[in-house]
Amino acid sequence: MTDANPSRLLFVNYHYIRDPSAYAFPGIHSLSMGDFRAQVEWLGARFHFATPEEVEGFALDGKPLARPSVFITFDDGLVDHWEATREVLDPLGIRAGFFVCSRPGVEGRILSVHKVHWLRSHTEPKAFAAEFFSHVPDDLRPRADAPWLQRARGAYVYDTEEVAQLKYALNFVLPSALVDDITSAMMAARGIDERDFCRMTYMGEGALRGLVDRGHVLGVHGHTHEPFSRLGDELFREVRINHDFLAQASGRPPRWVSYPYGRKDAIPSDDALDRLFSEFGFRLGLTLLGTWNDGTQDRRRLCRVNTNDAEAASAAVETR
Repeated sequence: MTDANPSRLLFVNYHYIRDPSAYAFPGIHSLSMGDFRAQVEWLGARFHFATPEEVEGFALDGKPLARPSVFITFDDGLVDHWEATREVLDPLGIRAGFFVCSRPGVEGRILSVHKVHWLRSHTEPKAFAAEFFSHVPDDLRPRADAPWLQRARGAYVYDTEEVAQLKYALNFVLPSALVDDITSAMMAARGIDERDFCRMTYMGEGALRGLVDRGHVLGVHGHTHEPFSRLGDELFREVRINHDFLAQASGRPPRWVSYPYGRKDAIPSDDALDRLFSEFGFRLGLTLLGTWNDGTQDRRRLCRVNTNDAEAASAAVETR
């Protein structure tokens, strides 16, 4: 039985869609294509898949939805997303949103977050941590009494405490340039060419244009995937590069944005959001603060869930 109030919208987000058994160690937490298809079919049996126009009408103008609705999104711009769309979404007539980083396309350089994922998935966990931190200056290495340790546990609820602390240090504590340099050196030591990796891993301009031509939405996700809250004055340069890359690739300026990492501590201040939305003409901003949207949310901070939270969120509406 569905909620008596039909005007509810759930954004469900995906990252890697590939065979989980391909990786010897945790690091790339992927969903197989079969499991992706099954979840899409499960959601479709219960809810309406909203179009981009219905999403904007609901979020911007308060237009009611006929029944509780879902909109699928993908973050980062991976080739996985092109394949999942071609194999699963397009045959069902489902439109989705793709939030794409631009550094791989503009510079031929892997996003730091994906270097970390790849290295961790191919390296025993303790060996990865030991190798990585052997390159970190002693005064920057995490200490047991660091005030951010508690935040790490809350940020990575599906990880062990040790892994949560590692990921939080890499993504939010250590200088991003240092993490970038160390992980590039680690990739090079394993014989990985960054440009070749980018060509195999990320969607090119042709794929991005194809998505838009078939009715999907492209959105900004930052040039380097750094948390927007950490970028300071660099934020607008980052977003400009990303915005212009997507506009050139698709033939139209992007009007949606999703914030890398998506949590409260990754989202910039109200003043910065006001300027971003004004300067770039953004209409919607998506977080990863998971729950349904009921029309009362700030359009700059719409709620979204990850794939592993989708069924629990769905059940909350179905049982009302």
